[in-house]
Amino acid sequence: MNKVLKAAWFATKVGIGGGVVYVTVDQGIWGSSHHSTAAYERLFDIMPGTKSVSEKYLQLPKKDDVNVNFRSYWNSGVFYTFDFIANLPSKVGNLKDYIVDFASSPADKKENEAPSKAEETTPVQSEATEAPPAAAEASSEEKPPAEETK
Repeated sequence: MNKVLKAAWFATKVGIGGGVVYVTVDQGIWGSSHHSTAAYERLFDIMPGTKSVSEKYLQLPKKDDVNVNFRSYWNSGVFYTFDFIANLPSKVGNLKDYIVDFASSPADKKENEAPSKAEETTPVQSEATEAPPAAAEASSEEKPPAEETK
């Protein structure tokens, strides 16, 4: 039953499309300009109100009414197009960085920020007396930094 309904629906759509093409060819819309003009006049005879509507809204503006400098619009379009093409590699690189930052989880961001905070809070030691990393972390946990105790 489902296949029959699909076939009937398809046949209806093909029939409507074919009917529209047949009527327009029969009326001369796709023929010469004389046939198209005659079909246009017959349309106005069938629907009398359409001529006043089309004359009112489908008029092209006069040349004096249009005060647009198309050359400047064209030149600015060319300028922005080539500017975009010239900056495309940097824009793609920035997009890649943005996507990587967006895709990384918040936990990854916290892990990356945590060592930088620990480096700020550890006391500065000379290179000769540098403690192992475990000892440096233990010493930073035992003694709070001088800034926080004030």
